Amino acid sequence: MNRGRALLPWLFIAGCAAERPSERAATHPARAEPTKAAASSPPPAGDAADSAVQAALAEVVGVRKLGTLRPVSSRVIARKELGERVRDEVLSELEPRQVQGITESLVAFGSVPVDIDYQKAVLELLGSQVAGYYDPRDKMMFLLDDLGEEAQAATLWHELVHAIQDQHYDLRPKLKWAPGKGDTTAAVQALAEGDATSAMLDVMLSAQGQTALDLSEQTFAQGIGMLEALPEIATVPAIMKRSIVAPYTDGIAFVHALRRAGGWAAVDAAWREPPTTTEQILHPEKYAVREGAAKVASPSPPPGGPTEAIYVDRLGEQGLRLLFEDWMPVASAGAAATGWAGDEVVVFATGDRLAVAVHVAFDDEAHAKRAAEAFARGALLDEPEDRGSAAARISSEQAASALRSGRACKERSRRGPFAIVRRGHDLGVALGPFRRQGGAVATVADCRAGLGWAAAIAAGK
Repeated sequence: MNRGRALLPWLFIAGCAAERPSERAATHPARAEPTKAAASSPPPAGDAADSAVQAALAEVVGVRKLGTLRPVSSRVIARKELGERVRDEVLSELEPRQVQGITESLVAFGSVPVDIDYQKAVLELLGSQVAGYYDPRDKMMFLLDDLGEEAQAATLWHELVHAIQDQHYDLRPKLKWAPGKGDTTAAVQALAEGDATSAMLDVMLSAQGQTALDLSEQTFAQGIGMLEALPEIATVPAIMKRSIVAPYTDGIAFVHALRRAGGWAAVDAAWREPPTTTEQILHPEKYAVREGAAKVASPSPPPGGPTEAIYVDRLGEQGLRLLFEDWMPVASAGAAATGWAGDEVVVFATGDRLAVAVHVAFDDEAHAKRAAEAFARGALLDEPEDRGSAAARISSEQAASALRSGRACKERSRRGPFAIVRRGHDLGVALGPFRRQGGAVATVADCRAGLGWAAAIAAGK
């Protein structure tokens, strides 16, 4: 469930309190689409555009306290071309097996429909929300030509920070996904978006004598509800929407912790030695002592197959939290993911058979027990296709009752058994096997097999 890519979009999702009326379009826009302001105040073009970029760059350098090493190239382009560029970038970054692995893991957990087109959903989500982006591949900043004056300014400030980051710290290799590195990529993306959003708000609030540090942290979480409510992306699964928002909300909290401790110099120090896990992003004190991910034994394939590991990655604490949010309230999900020590998720495939395994280690048994109950809340739910429009969540009491022996399982007619076994501070989670035939799936196992496999995963066998 990797979220990181070399594309660094500025999405119209940032919440901001204590705004001036003239800032409303920049700080609370619901989507990146033409407005009355855009019609009356079109973005400049040609030499005027270059002047606007240079003026915005001077403002960013002033607040970010990090100069440019070379000129910043930029282009103002039409919405259609921007959409095409986003599409080409996404398709070039997503490897076929990565797409298949992410898709099947989300299907197995019941977070997306069995017939989801993951690439199409990503493009739909980004295409409806991107107002501009800096592309580390081309070293170029692209900006929509139909933004209003305030929205254009906010986008410029944000994207120019990415340009400066790239000049000093070479973003592209840091944001390139590789097997087993999804959580590390997500951590760096959170640093990038938190840095850019914080500096953007500094510029925005400078006329009031304030900085982003004067705002309540709660204001930055407003983007989740704003994004999920948009009708044009109503069909995109909620976990994908939350994954897009997470680098901004988690990243700005991390960057602000650094700034309060040591100013922008502390943020630059973090770029020189970036966080390696999203746990470090969510708990800056763990970044301070460089607490990394514990090595866990790679899950074995289910007895009788499938056997080929087509996708291997690390969920990380942020990935666990995003998953748990499908099954429980946000605060409870965050608490259940806390105490993460390390994990590995593997998608196995042979022919039309698939299965997903997760081995997660926690700091202690208490945290492992709480996470096991979170997984049980997901396992005990009906499959999405059977839940109806207002499915009730499984309560913590129901989950705890199901896990009295440290084991829980539910047989599912489509996705196969969802089994959880806790062994000390280790969890083994087994999903499937199931058979995929086009847009349909059907189980090929039962809970007896699922629990045996989950136990082997938890034991590191």
